[in-house]
Amino acid sequence: MSNRQRYWIPILLLTALLASCAGGTSGSVLGSRESCRISAGSGTCEGTFNKLKGTYGKDIEDESIYSGDAIDVEVRASVGTGSVRISVESPEGEVAFVEISSGNSGTLIGVASGEFDGFEVVFEALEGEAADITYQINYQVR
Repeated sequence: MSNRQRYWIPILLLTALLASCAGGTSGSVLGSRESCRISAGSGTCEGTFNKLKGTYGKDIEDESIYSGDAIDVEVRASVGTGSVRISVESPEGEVAFVEISSGNSGTLIGVASGEFDGFEVVFEALEGEAADITYQINYQVR
């Protein structure tokens, strides 16, 4: 192996590693509150976001969830102003979502893919920004 290859191979591997660790969050939440009750692979989390900008990945942490687990998820939410898409992605890559417009509520029922110690629910402000969002996330590992 040449000196040039010894130099570039670690850089390429590091770049690939960093790209695979990139999360789904490209936005922010201002003024949030959350309360969770978790019991070995099932639980409920309730919370609020005063303001949501862009796309925000909400991590639900549970030590009984492993990478690749299929998790049945129900998300009930309401939006004060703006429009929000809430989604989960299954281990097979299928995305389930619900879109909720200003002043309305909605329910998402889908399957999320387990990650190390939890899973992710994605909240996306469709018009760039949304406010007064409340949610309840119920889940059960299959």
